[in-house]
Amino acid sequence: MNHLELGTGGENMAASYLERMGWRILGRNVRIGRGELDIIAADGCELVIVEVRTRKIGEISPSETTVGPKKIKNLLKTARRYVDSIAYGGNWRIDVAAVTVTSRGEWRVEIFGDVTQGMEGGYMG
Repeated sequence: MNHLELGTGGENMAASYLERMGWRILGRNVRIGRGELDIIAADGCELVIVEVRTRKIGEISPSETTVGPKKIKNLLKTARRYVDSIAYGGNWRIDVAAVTVTSRGEWRVEIFGDVTQGMEGGYMG
């Protein structure tokens, strides 16, 4: 499996996982300016931007650790543009879906909620 197949598979697994949790998928791979939002979903009445990170076990770093300050800054910028573009006035947040492929080929999804909580500038609508 190449890098693109791994990424696409991870996004598909994350979207399925979120749907099983009762979330509604509103969009996938949404381009806003130079940025892209992997998954846009509704968790009840809250809008959630989901950044999907996929890794195989044995790679240098786990999926969830690959979202650093620069990526979060870019996610916030793109998410704010998206929220403004749809004139959304409610609460929203950014979550990370860490997808791991085990050595047996099993896909595991873990959600890290509200990864920007407490950051200066806030993001709540």
